[in-house]
Amino acid sequence: MKARTRTEQIAHFHAGCVVNENTPDKCLEWQWGTDRYGYGKFWYQGNTVQTHRLSYELFHGRQIAEDMCICHSCDTPKCCKPEHLREGTNQENTDDMTSRNRQANGETNGRAKLTANQVLEIREKYETLENCTQSALANEFGVTRQTISHIIHNKTWTHI
Repeated sequence: MKARTRTEQIAHFHAGCVVNENTPDKCLEWQWGTDRYGYGKFWYQGNTVQTHRLSYELFHGRQIAEDMCICHSCDTPKCCKPEHLREGTNQENTDDMTSRNRQANGETNGRAKLTANQVLEIREKYETLENCTQSALANEFGVTRQTISHIIHNKTWTHI
């Protein structure tokens, strides 16, 4: 099989993108392979690349530094529309995620040991039961006393 030229690779890349009319800003979404986070991936010049990074590089005509991220204004991982993409630091990308409340919290956090119902139960027991201690609750729910303290004082699970 003959290797594709750069122009052919770019044309093939664009064939994998389709405008999503159902998104507010008409995202240009990747239709082929994705990684486990939903970001498009594509074989380009001998490497697997993320499609949003490749789209940004093709549009701006320059490579992105390895330590830089491409941030999506649309919050759509499959989007490759250059107008929705900007270069930023990892901290800026994280700040974007946090400001839009897209970070994992509560049960969506892969390390969570409690459910939302258990957190509500902990708070209720601590408020209503006489002689209820944080240590007793920690033992009952299989977590540390510090975890219970953070729940009771709204330092964690603040969304419920």
